[in-house]
Amino acid sequence: MRALEVGQAAWHRMQRPATWGAVLLFGLAWNLARWGLGGPPRGPLELASPFVWAGLFLTVTPVPWQWSGDEAPTVRAWRGLLQALPWNVLWVLVLMLALEAAPRGMPRGGRGRGPGMRMGPRAHGLLRADRPWGHLPPRMLLLALTNLSVAVLLGWILAEKERAEILARESRRTAAQAQARALQSQMNPHVLFNAIGGLAELVREDPEAAERALVSLADLLRGLLEHGALTVAPLARERELVERYLVLERIRLGHRLEVDWQWEAALEGLSVPPLLLQPLVENAIKHGIAPNRGGGTIRISLRGEGEDLELEVANTGLPLDAEAREGVGLRNLRERLSLLGLPAGAFRLLREGPWTRARLRLPRSGRLP
Repeated sequence: MRALEVGQAAWHRMQRPATWGAVLLFGLAWNLARWGLGGPPRGPLELASPFVWAGLFLTVTPVPWQWSGDEAPTVRAWRGLLQALPWNVLWVLVLMLALEAAPRGMPRGGRGRGPGMRMGPRAHGLLRADRPWGHLPPRMLLLALTNLSVAVLLGWILAEKERAEILARESRRTAAQAQARALQSQMNPHVLFNAIGGLAELVREDPEAAERALVSLADLLRGLLEHGALTVAPLARERELVERYLVLERIRLGHRLEVDWQWEAALEGLSVPPLLLQPLVENAIKHGIAPNRGGGTIRISLRGEGEDLELEVANTGLPLDAEAREGVGLRNLRERLSLLGLPAGAFRLLREGPWTRARLRLPRSGRLP
């Protein structure tokens, strides 16, 4: 990980309920054990110190094992050890000095100079006037070595645990993306199947129109092959593919099909997963407009809604049948949206007056969950 990512990982560790639970459990157990041995904490500092130790151990010890400077979640064992030793020596000694130098309450049974008086920082611990700097008492030296060993080992364990979690998330994301791509690839033959089925009628009724439609079908096939191979694509390309499809449908339906674009051009440079709009348009024509003797209007809109984008395909014609089963296109679309991490409410199909509306809501940034 790079420095910024390491900091973010430490921040996330600090926010985890499991971290807070472990800190609370350790701090309470430590203070209760000390109390049971006849040495209750002398003031708030000693009472809080085990909570501080536990929080730091769980938060900062994995840092040197995760700081690789690249995309790797952890470093090799030898490098991690070389980074962990000075890192943990630094923060362990600094914290020990800070805790040892902090003023404490009077020892029990001691004679103070008055009620509520506190001893100065140079009256005890590492900073006693008769002990020169750099000469640690055996008790403090043993404590420092113990904490250092625990910090190095615990940091490695936590870093490896988080590495396994990252790899598991990546595996799940890769599997979901592969499944979404498989569903996406199913759209190409489905679209062509419906288009060819519509052209079969034209061959008998209007051979010249059928010839023009075949040329448009070739353009649509080329666009599907290019567009369907992408993982994300600008909305401008999504509209271009839909326009190719609509050319084909206009040849077949003639004046029975009217198209109204309400498209915010400023947003069409944003990228989304491909083949999201096309199945909505196809569904509107196939189930709403084509079966209706008088045809109908299809309205395709793109607009910004706060931090999101809203794509909507609305059509007149035959009303929405609430009991009808969804076809391949919409069922495929719902599965893809679920695999991409979008909530179930991201896609809605509803009836408002004479309009049947298929509404799709996506993050404006194009970054799916």
